[in-house]
Amino acid sequence: MVDSNLLRRWEVFARERIGAFALSQLVIGIGLLMAWCILFGLSVEEVSATRHAARGEGVPGTFTAHRTECGEGGCSWHGAFTTGGTFQLILGDVELRGDSGRAIAAGESVTALDVGSGNFVQLQGGPPEWKKPSDIAIFTTIVGGLGFGLNTMVVWGVYWTRASPAARRRQARERGHGRERWGRRARPGSSAVRVQVARSKRKSLAGVVQFLSLVALLLLFVPIWKVFNTEVTRAEVVAGLWAPVFALVLVGVAVQTLRLVLARPRMWVTGDEIVLRDPLLLWKVLRIPRVDIAAIHYGYEPRSGPVEGDVVQVTPFLEELNLVLQMRDHISLPARRLRWGNWFWVMLTLRDLKPQTAMPQRGRLVRRLCLRVKEPRRVAAELDRWLAEGEASPRPAPVDQAHDVPVRTYRGAGAKRIKLKGRLARPVLAEFVNEGPGTLRAWLRRTEFGQGIPVIGCGPEESSTTTVLDDRQISHKPLTRRLLHVEAEGRWSVTISGPERARGFTGSATGSGTEVLSHQGQPGIAVVTVTGGRPYQVHLRGPDLSALTGCVPVAVGSPPPGDESAPPPSTFALPERAMLQVRTSDADWRIDVTPLQQADADLAVPAGEREAVSVPPTGHVRPFEHSIEGHRTAVVRYLGPPGPVLFRSGDAFGLVQLDADLVPVRALARPDGDTKVRLRSHALLQVTGGQGTWSLVEAHPLYSPPHRG
Repeated sequence: MVDSNLLRRWEVFARERIGAFALSQLVIGIGLLMAWCILFGLSVEEVSATRHAARGEGVPGTFTAHRTECGEGGCSWHGAFTTGGTFQLILGDVELRGDSGRAIAAGESVTALDVGSGNFVQLQGGPPEWKKPSDIAIFTTIVGGLGFGLNTMVVWGVYWTRASPAARRRQARERGHGRERWGRRARPGSSAVRVQVARSKRKSLAGVVQFLSLVALLLLFVPIWKVFNTEVTRAEVVAGLWAPVFALVLVGVAVQTLRLVLARPRMWVTGDEIVLRDPLLLWKVLRIPRVDIAAIHYGYEPRSGPVEGDVVQVTPFLEELNLVLQMRDHISLPARRLRWGNWFWVMLTLRDLKPQTAMPQRGRLVRRLCLRVKEPRRVAAELDRWLAEGEASPRPAPVDQAHDVPVRTYRGAGAKRIKLKGRLARPVLAEFVNEGPGTLRAWLRRTEFGQGIPVIGCGPEESSTTTVLDDRQISHKPLTRRLLHVEAEGRWSVTISGPERARGFTGSATGSGTEVLSHQGQPGIAVVTVTGGRPYQVHLRGPDLSALTGCVPVAVGSPPPGDESAPPPSTFALPERAMLQVRTSDADWRIDVTPLQQADADLAVPAGEREAVSVPPTGHVRPFEHSIEGHRTAVVRYLGPPGPVLFRSGDAFGLVQLDADLVPVRALARPDGDTKVRLRSHALLQVTGGQGTWSLVEAHPLYSPPHRG
């Protein structure tokens, strides 16, 4: 029984190493063909001469025995052969065949025939000897079969890397449209992002050396031919025809090798497209409109399995790539034909038992374009920002004024249940006024005997307290009726209305207890500070009081157990026209808003100094590139390349993505442990939550976080 570990090792070896033998197969195959040419001429000569001997054809003469040589097949005489007639020709050292063990003494002369071979003569009247010609013919067939077989394996592997015939015909029809070469006219005047496409010098030199080794091997065939073929026969000429054919094939490889050395690839980024120029792999420039690009990825992990059909690596080598352009739909590349020399680079990139390559091929449809560039982190970040500039940010839906909530006031004393009938298209604003000496408390219930949720608690003789009533807090389905249960020690009133009755503020606001505010200023970074050691919550809502994504609540503050000091301030993003709900019990609070243009001024800090800024002042956007951590809510901006980032939050913090106007777009992580998220460069993020610690660490495989002692 075969060991399973041995089979697994062979599978890994075959998947990763066998393709690297393609060049070795080609070199060995050419060497065998060189030997086959010589053996083929010798085999034809031996068979033809033996056939003449069997027919008794040849030039008569005299063989004089000089010495005998013995081997595994027996002994044979060697000597000189002299033709008869007026003009005598002498063959110095030839073998006598057909003697059939006849006793011949040294110096004895016998009648023989020159049958056309320079290696032996045939004893006149003797039987032909077919063993040596048969052995030479069999050995010649084996050598030729191995040579042609190895070369056929290489050609077969390169051939099956091509796209389907239908795809190649389709691109051939498109080839005549827009014949824009890669000359100076195709180059843009400038580039919005400085990109330098890199190509390994070591691998380029290795490719040139490998090509020159094939040329040297072909040139070596000429002196070998002259040494072993003093008289060239027609059979030898036919057998050696592969050499000029292969030399003609290498002309295309030579042109491509010059392009590899002299014409380096270039990449430009204009206002609305990316222009890629690679004379080695593309016959004209490749223009990719910005609207066709879905994402930019930093780094590329080559898979150990089969090559994906829609992935193309713009490189003639198996080298580490670091930039990926992901398309929205399949595109075709103006790739060069294999017959013009690129078969050599495809051969060098074969890596599987199943012939596959990720090099650009004519007719292949592509979704991901992988490149190797210098300064990949900077290039990926700037390209991602360039891509984001062309994308339209989703705007919040405008508030439908046709569904304004009518203002209704309910009055009562002591404990009372208020029935609020009708469907509520959106949450409503509730304003409570407590005229009694005690504390007023209210619960929103789904049914008359339901437990409900507390919505407010206000002290005695407070002027007014506002809060939000939302059916989603008590039911996942639309309700036609809900109950508001109020308990107090005196008279009270409740006014139900829309968001227009909320108190507006611009730069800062102060208050006490629970209240709903309307932000009338520009988008900015808000900081809420609560005094008195009381816990608090801050809920962020839209202009129509609907909860914003992941921001209910956006900040939670509470002092540590046994500590009566004020909880730390919380920082959060405040969009324009947002509704702010502060929930606390008899505590004074203050909200200060810094406009985004001022709060995001840390972007001007040089990249090398960003990590040194541990905790910027509150009311600012905290930039980070590799990692950042904190113990309270914050607004951060990711300055690294697009890729995965690990958010460690425990059970206290969540993560929300913001757009350029600080409007929450989607919740990336909830307070349930570690979460790996994929971020774009210059992404704005809101860390929501309350107590504990959180961190954001780049999780890209090309980045290794520093070890802390």
